[in-house]
Amino acid sequence: MLSYCFTSTIGICQLYLPLNVSIRIYIQKNYMTATLQKYTPGLILFLLSVILCGWVYQDYGISWDEPEQKRMGDVSYNYVRKGDKALFTYLDRDHGVGFELPLTIFEKTFIRSGNSRDQYLARHLITHLFFLFAALCGYVLIQKLFKNQFLSCLGYLMLVFDPRLYAQSFFNTKDIPFLSAFIISLTVCHIAFQRNTTRWYILLGIVTGYASSIRILNIYFIFFVSIFFLLDIIQAYKNKSAVKATIKNFALFIIAVVGTLYAFWPLMWRNPIHNFTDVFGHYSHYGWLGQVLFNGKSYTSNHLPAAYIPGWICISTPVLIIVASIIGCITAILAFIRKPWQMLNDRVERNFLLYLFCIVAPVGTIIMLHSSIYDDWRHVYFVYPSLLLLAMYLINKLIQTKFKKWIIAACVAQVIMVGIFMVRNHPYQQVYFNEFISHKDEYLRKNFEMDYWGVAYKQGYEYILKTDPSYNIKIASRNAPLGTNNLLLQPHEQQRFHYVDVKEDPDYILTNFRYNANEEPLPHIYYEVKVLNSTILRVYKMH
Repeated sequence: MLSYCFTSTIGICQLYLPLNVSIRIYIQKNYMTATLQKYTPGLILFLLSVILCGWVYQDYGISWDEPEQKRMGDVSYNYVRKGDKALFTYLDRDHGVGFELPLTIFEKTFIRSGNSRDQYLARHLITHLFFLFAALCGYVLIQKLFKNQFLSCLGYLMLVFDPRLYAQSFFNTKDIPFLSAFIISLTVCHIAFQRNTTRWYILLGIVTGYASSIRILNIYFIFFVSIFFLLDIIQAYKNKSAVKATIKNFALFIIAVVGTLYAFWPLMWRNPIHNFTDVFGHYSHYGWLGQVLFNGKSYTSNHLPAAYIPGWICISTPVLIIVASIIGCITAILAFIRKPWQMLNDRVERNFLLYLFCIVAPVGTIIMLHSSIYDDWRHVYFVYPSLLLLAMYLINKLIQTKFKKWIIAACVAQVIMVGIFMVRNHPYQQVYFNEFISHKDEYLRKNFEMDYWGVAYKQGYEYILKTDPSYNIKIASRNAPLGTNNLLLQPHEQQRFHYVDVKEDPDYILTNFRYNANEEPLPHIYYEVKVLNSTILRVYKMH
């Protein structure tokens, strides 16, 4: 009898196991199909953005700082590969190289032509693709937060096609990669605390540590995530096993952060504690003391008015996002005041407090410490995703009311208006100003920083090359290093230009009005670029 039962059981298992495997495969296949369908609009937008990138990435110039950014990657690369200790005496050693070092490794591995044009175009392409990948992560985050395809697509479009961010996502390898890594961190953070599994917390530590290796300011995010872990410990205080699991996950998160930060920042390989504290102290009081133009007045970078960062955000971000994010912030604060513990214990709702703190804490700290800030608000571009998410928070509530159609129409209108600006002013989207500020003739140029990166010099070079057949062309600049955008020319084109001082009888003088918005015009304007009725580049012909 026992033998019969055993044989029958084996027979049933032999029949059941293939069926079980088939069921599991069927469920997994349908789950993957459902997941793919849920994110299909985002994947389509991402693919279209990549195609657009292939059309336009060669149109953007080289920023003023880009050669030095490249130099930072080279110095760290030489230490990693050759043991060159110049890194430890290098002036900008305290700048994170989490993005620059991989760029350098890619260049050394795949760009063997030695042509500066190829090197910088590759940098622009990779920087933008990383930004697009981060935007796709942002799409996923919004979809998980609101489960609304309209909001997810709107969020993607308002991130990728924010004019200033879009243009700088090609040539700004400082602030845009950090913004991108920050978006990825926010996405993984939400998923990790939703799924509450060890592997996701480790992944969160890795992406957070990587973001910190780009900009040490990410220490704020680590602090906020630590508060989430503390809240989970408080919630589970009666369940000892849950408390132990949370403490373990928190420890693994911190270990992953420290390990990744150490791995991607060679400066930390020697005396890491001292170097970390030194870098953090340096960022609190950065030593650049240049002049910046804001609202028609010139300020020293470490003595800015409290309205500097908020003012720049309000005039250079699409109106819809500014208005919606401000009201969204107020809505989140009121919700917290009404039911603080309920909001803190809700693993979705408390994310909006995180986004609120990710805006207030860094901006407030900069204002209180009088930290050096310059070139509009690019140092805190990483707060834009939080502004966007709080805007989506408000819009999500509004589209559930009787005003749904009006709200959707306003969102579509804003996307169209931004799109028209970007097409009309390509490739100078980095000087976008919204409708809150006057666009009268030369008003923006005389009151605010415009093309402070100097990337429009690229088009100045190209126009001279196209219209002047001379082989020996003497050029000068009134205010910025011309040789930067020369690096995007072909070698035979570079040889045609010779750089002289403005007093040495140049053939052409170029200016982007940096540091001298009201400079006296010269007699013969040969070529100029205007955006929103203000000149961002002018070429004078002297002969």
